[in-house]
Amino acid sequence: MKLKGTLTEQAYREQLIASKSHLFNDLSMHRFLNIIRETFPAMKTAHVLSWTPEQGEDIISFLVDTYSVIKIELDRYDNTIAPIVDVYLIENWMKGLSKTFQIKIAVAFDLAKNDLIQGN
Repeated sequence: MKLKGTLTEQAYREQLIASKSHLFNDLSMHRFLNIIRETFPAMKTAHVLSWTPEQGEDIISFLVDTYSVIKIELDRYDNTIAPIVDVYLIENWMKGLSKTFQIKIAVAFDLAKNDLIQGN
């Protein structure tokens, strides 16, 4: 999908930049970041695509670098409960998604590509 510089894209860009900072700098995201690093040891960047807070767990999907999406379901209160981790190729993840969510992923992909070029 080609980006056009719309207000929607700009809003997603700001949201994704903030979520990346939160992932890499906030202690509350430490468990998620560790799972991503365990699954993708060579990971350079990641962006939060979606976050679904459930009653006792959080379900978050991340774009990892420019090729994979990892969906992590993590118990919010009990660290002894093993997380549920699913990994998808970006192409498979995109199938059947709404146009709006595809725009968000395209912006995340663009940010990740720039991160990889700049070494962030």
